[in-house]
Amino acid sequence: IALTDGSEIELNTNTAIRFHSAAAEKVVTLLRGEAYFQIKHDPHRLFIIKADGHRITDIGTKFRVRRDAARLEVSLLEGEVRFDSADGRVKSLSMKPGDVVIATAHSAAVMQQPKRDIADTLGWRSGMIVFKHTTLAEAAAEFNRYNTKKVVIADGEAAKLTINGTFQTGDITAFADAAHAVFGLHVISRGNSTVISR
Repeated sequence: IALTDGSEIELNTNTAIRFHSAAAEKVVTLLRGEAYFQIKHDPHRLFIIKADGHRITDIGTKFRVRRDAARLEVSLLEGEVRFDSADGRVKSLSMKPGDVVIATAHSAAVMQQPKRDIADTLGWRSGMIVFKHTTLAEAAAEFNRYNTKKVVIADGEAAKLTINGTFQTGDITAFADAAHAVFGLHVISRGNSTVISR
């Protein structure tokens, strides 16, 4: 989405936003999903992102916001943003490049990540998913965001196994082949599902 001031917003699959523009501020509400923001900073007009009651204020930057059912994740690539928690119990955080904030309804924590790791979380912008020490259950959930044919991890032990790799968002076959080759798991195609199990 190209805004008139030169800012851009890229939406991942299954993402919805609401945009409101006023004289003193522009406000994007992330209703669900994940978005990447490249904002042209205007000191006279705030650019604010709201999600789950939390507030992210741009101070000229490139950053990613992902909203899942239980948490919000904000990753800063360039520039600076200010993060304010939903209930005000966590003090305002000034984020610098490499900072990642993980927030729930009642907590927020900031950690540093290498820029390369943050860039990997944006693989979806070029049709890729990058997994690093990701459980098969988490990897399946990520694939299922992009595909009508779903990946099902059929047992708890297999779900806990961790995988590393880069896959095209639509290449479930490559993921299933990797699970079979690396872990010796069984792969069965059942209707609209690829079932992976021990």
